[in-house]
Amino acid sequence: MRSKRVHLFAGLFIITLALYFAFRGVSINELTDALMKADYYYLIPAIAIVIISFYVRALRWRFLVGTVKQVKTTHLFSPLMIGFMANMLPARAGEFIRAYLLSRKERISFSASFATIFIERLFDLVMVLLMLVWVLLFMPDAFSSGDLAGSFQMVDKVRIFGITSLALCLFIFIFSALLQYKHELALKIVGVFMKPLPDTWKEKILGMVHSFSDGLKIMKDRRGFIATIFLSIVIWALFVFTYYPIYLAFGIESELPVMSSLLILCLTVAVFITVAPTPGFLGSYHLGCVAALHGIFGIQKAVALSYGIVAWIVAMGSTVIIGALFALKENISLGEVQAGKE
Repeated sequence: MRSKRVHLFAGLFIITLALYFAFRGVSINELTDALMKADYYYLIPAIAIVIISFYVRALRWRFLVGTVKQVKTTHLFSPLMIGFMANMLPARAGEFIRAYLLSRKERISFSASFATIFIERLFDLVMVLLMLVWVLLFMPDAFSSGDLAGSFQMVDKVRIFGITSLALCLFIFIFSALLQYKHELALKIVGVFMKPLPDTWKEKILGMVHSFSDGLKIMKDRRGFIATIFLSIVIWALFVFTYYPIYLAFGIESELPVMSSLLILCLTVAVFITVAPTPGFLGSYHLGCVAALHGIFGIQKAVALSYGIVAWIVAMGSTVIIGALFALKENISLGEVQAGKE
C-alpha cells in the first residue's frame, strides 16, 4: 500500500511540475485562440497512422512471441492495446499487464511473456538512440534556431542522455546474448548477485531467469530477428510521420521542415518521457513538445503547447478508446487489470 502511494504522489508531483513549466507564460486567451484556429480535419490521417502503428507493433510482437509459442497477430492486438491503455496507471504498469494478459490467454509463463516485451523495448530503445544520433549528426543546425545558450545546453543534455542510454542498452544486450549463447556463464553472474539472498528467493529468481531466457530466443531466430528490426524501423517511421498532419492542423508546416518531427519525437519520447515517466505521459509529453517547438524552432509558445495537447490527445485518446473497447469485448474488468498490475 505504501509503495502505491509513493508511486501515486511521485507521479502527481512530476505531472504538476511538468505542466507548470509547459503552461508557464501562456495565457488562457492565447491557448484558447491557438486551439480554436486549428483545422481538426487533419487529425483523421494522424489517428489512422497511430492505429496502423499499433497493428505493426502487434505484428512485430508476433515474431518475438513466436520463439515461445505461435500466436496469431489478431490475438496479440487485444492484450497489446489493453496494456498500452493501462499505461495511464502509475509506474508504466501497462507492460506488466500486457505480459499478464498474454500469459493468461495463451498459456505462456509470465516471465517468458514479459521477456518478449523486454526485448521489444530493447529494440525500441535502440531505434530511439539511432534517431538521436541522426539528429545530432545530421540536424545540428536545428538546435541553433532558437536561443543559442539554451541550445548548447539542450545539445549537452541530449548527448549525456544518449551516452548513458547506449551504455545501458549495450549491457542489457550483452547479458541477453549471454543467456542465449553462454547460459551457464550468465547464471553464474546472476548467482554472484544472489549470494546474500535466502534460498527460497534464489530458487524463484533462477526459475524466472530460465523462463525469461525462453522469451529471448528471438536472438537465435535469424528470420524473426531481421523481421523485428525491419518492423521496428516501420513503427518509428510511422511515429515520425504522425506529427506532420498535426503541423498542417496548426498551419506551422511552412515554418518547419518535415524532418523536424524527428527531433520532436526524440525530445518527447527519448528524453522527457524516459526521464519523467508520468502516467499516460501527461505533462512530460507536453513539455517535450514545448521544448522542441518553442525552445528550438521558435514557434509561439501558445501554439507549441496547443500542438502538444492535441498530439497527446491523438496518441493517448486513440490508445485508451481502442484498449477500452477490447477490454469490454473480452470481458476484462478493472479488477483483472489491477490483478495484472500486482
